[in-house]
Amino acid sequence: MTLHLWLDGYRSELKNLGFEMSDEIIVRDFFYEHDKAVLKYPGIKWEPFVKKVHDYMVGHVLLMRTYPGVYSALQELERNKIKMSLVSSSPRRLVKEALEQTGMDGFFSVIVAGDEVMRHKPDPEAFNEIIEIGKLDKKEVIMLGDSHNDIIAAKAAGISSCLFIPPENKIFYDFAKLKETNPTYCVESLKDFADAVLNK
Repeated sequence: MTLHLWLDGYRSELKNLGFEMSDEIIVRDFFYEHDKAVLKYPGIKWEPFVKKVHDYMVGHVLLMRTYPGVYSALQELERNKIKMSLVSSSPRRLVKEALEQTGMDGFFSVIVAGDEVMRHKPDPEAFNEIIEIGKLDKKEVIMLGDSHNDIIAAKAAGISSCLFIPPENKIFYDFAKLKETNPTYCVESLKDFADAVLNK
């Protein structure tokens, strides 16, 4: 679960630059409106700033929080021989560190990180790459994602989608708007996701 760690990183680096902002403003201005943020905060040198946020995240990966039920859900899927892959917008070094620290590094057969693709979600490039590398049948694939871009990218890739809307994500998303993307499934817990996959 990297969303809260991204928020911690942005909060820390903004404070270092003399900005005191609420979490809601950080999420609005820095998570989803990068182009506007560059214009809105001209005093911030964007590339060095984002690099420091990345470095913060890597240095604080021990603070990574996992969603309730993540291990039992992954274990249940693994027991049922469900092949699992991971697509992340985060850089490979952060993904690798996070998976190792949370004990989830052995569950995923294929991983595509944000610094390994040219086009990011909602472009389907990362999902198409997963499908190609894993030699997967699109009819058998279901993507679990928590954002609008995840669902749009899954549809563009021609695969089923499951929108994940746990209570912990309420600060980051408008759940009603997310549901308007019309995912194949919608769940609030990882147990429900595992059940959806196994009953697909």
